Amino acid sequence: MNKQIKLTIGIIIDTSLKIPPNTGVTYRLYFLSKKMSELGMGIKIFLCNRNIKNDKNASILFDKSNIEYHIIPENIFYDNKKLFKIISKNKLDILQFEDCQTLIRCREIWNLLNIPVCLEMHDIEATLKDYLGFSSKDIKDAEIITKTACSLANQVICMTSLDFNELTKKNSIIKKKLSILPNPINMEDFPFYGPSLENLSIIFIGNMFYWPNNNAVKFIISKIYPKLKNIKNLKIYFVGMAPKYFSKYNKNKKIIFTGSVDNLNKYLKMASIALCPITEGSGMKVKILNYCSAGLPTITTNIGASGYEKIKSLIIEDNIENYANIIKNLYSDKKNLFKIGENNRKYLTKNFDINKIAQKTITLYKKVIKNHKKYSKLEINSNTIDKPLWLKEDRLNPIKNKNYYIIKNGKIIYKEKIT
Repeated sequence: MNKQIKLTIGIIIDTSLKIPPNTGVTYRLYFLSKKMSELGMGIKIFLCNRNIKNDKNASILFDKSNIEYHIIPENIFYDNKKLFKIISKNKLDILQFEDCQTLIRCREIWNLLNIPVCLEMHDIEATLKDYLGFSSKDIKDAEIITKTACSLANQVICMTSLDFNELTKKNSIIKKKLSILPNPINMEDFPFYGPSLENLSIIFIGNMFYWPNNNAVKFIISKIYPKLKNIKNLKIYFVGMAPKYFSKYNKNKKIIFTGSVDNLNKYLKMASIALCPITEGSGMKVKILNYCSAGLPTITTNIGASGYEKIKSLIIEDNIENYANIIKNLYSDKKNLFKIGENNRKYLTKNFDINKIAQKTITLYKKVIKNHKKYSKLEINSNTIDKPLWLKEDRLNPIKNKNYYIIKNGKIIYKEKIT
């Protein structure tokens, strides 16, 4: 992209963001925004305050990316009139939402601004709820919300062919505005290490409050670990936020819960084999990017591999009972173990490099802006729209801080107490 062409995108999202990111959604949000900023695009992220208790806590968003973070108290973030006052002061060319609920709830805002709207579909909520055994009403409500949000948006972005087919099979209108832009990775941030051959170190990365990850951890401990526990130098690392009830394994020296970490590469470097036994949901599992970048042989399910079909060297097995034997066979052939890791990195570099995906994203934004027309009236009762599903994960405490912050390039550039 010619750096003389300056476009500014505003991203409205209710999430728990820190740098470095510790969830899949925030991983894409941060790294893709950072790269697009380097390519000349202005990025302003409007965040509901889920982390910053005081001014000192603001440092979790200090970086040198040139991204502008607007940290907004929850009561303001969920008040369209007050949120509009904040957003309207920023010259934006396009608004992007990371979940269907927020896009619908904020319709009054983007209708008044009269700028195009993009929706990123990180997964399909109705599909996830179906896998997790939610009620038929919950599933139906999620389907309606998804269909409504996709119909309202000027452009919809999903990450996998599986999600593309799911979204379009029930609504042909969506197909005209739906694009696939997979999760990217910056190969410079995540170097190649290859599998560690000194000890058998197995790694699983993820936010373990998220139901599919939580279930995967339970599978590993109950179905895989018992068949491997007699291996002398075995270590299984669970890297990421985890509920307190997993602390019961603290005395087991072979099962290690690290909690949220700032240096993910430290654990990728010491790993021999990576696991992603995800059996529910949709979307792309960012952990696969991390594993393959480090050159780790990776065992996953078909759901875990969704979006990564071009990485031919992934080991795909849906029967988790078979994982222990696969691990033993892999680790017994060190030459093949290393070769698989090399191939994972090679396929990743070819298909998921952040420079290529960022350029495609910017090109798509420019197309959306060019084709934008004034919105037609559509009545929606935003008061009936629930908050994003992730807030039900029960991993956050209420934040009483009423300050509105603007953070950029490693400092607070604006602060105001608002009510």
